[in-house]
Amino acid sequence: MLQGSLESTLKNNKLHVTKERKFLFQLIVNHSSPLEMNRIVELAKNTVDRSTVYRTIETFENIGIITRIFSGWKYKIELSDKFSTHHHHMTCLNCGQVVMFKESDKLIAEMKNTEKQYGFKSTSHNLELKGYCKNCC
Repeated sequence: MLQGSLESTLKNNKLHVTKERKFLFQLIVNHSSPLEMNRIVELAKNTVDRSTVYRTIETFENIGIITRIFSGWKYKIELSDKFSTHHHHMTCLNCGQVVMFKESDKLIAEMKNTEKQYGFKSTSHNLELKGYCKNCC
């Protein structure tokens, strides 16, 4: 299903479905946590050259396939909500580990209450917690 969504997203943006794009998409799909660019380049080195990796990741970001998770001046890459379930992040300020989590029904209800209180209708949200993982505490 995800591969079909990739192909339709590329076609809807008047882009070709190439083996390199399919390979990089699958590489990101197969990882349960966000990836740094140097890790993507390393994992793809025998299949896709470095410049193609960077161009493809930029294209994927521009058309909403992936998103960047920033931690200071560094970032990691993951699939956008269009291609994965909505989630949030906890980032360790020491080792850079990123842990994904889903918000609880209670938190969603509280956000809706806050919207109602301020007469606001949100269309999306992000929650990022920064601190220290259990290994760095």
